Parts: sequence; C-alpha cells; structure tokens
Amino acid sequence: MSQSLSVSREFFVEAHSRAIDNCTELEDLRKVSKTLLKAWQIQAMFSEHYGAQALGIKRP
Repeated sequence: MSQSLSVSREFFVEAHSRAIDNCTELEDLRKVSKTLLKAWQIQAMFSEHYGAQALGIKRP
C-alpha cells in the first residue's frame, strides 16, 4: 500500500531525516532514534484506541 504524505508530514519527515543525517556522534543518533521510537509507539497507541472506539470495540 503506497500512500502520499501531506506536505506538512513530508516536511516533518525531511526535517527529521536531516537531523539524523547530521548526527556525527553515536549518542546523538541514539537519542534521535529513541525519540522517534517513542513517538511511533504513542501514535500506534492512539491509532488502536481511536480505531477501537470508532468500531465500538472494548479494549481490555
């Protein structure tokens, strides 16, 4: 499934891609990676919550 991102999301991806590209220290890359990992999991949590809510599914 290939979908296009909105301009604002493309901008966000590009800005963070540049931040990753500019990391010269391993510790900086670790911090950026952990921030993005946490943001991904928060987004997944919201998707699960609102998806279940929209479908009328009770979550444990």
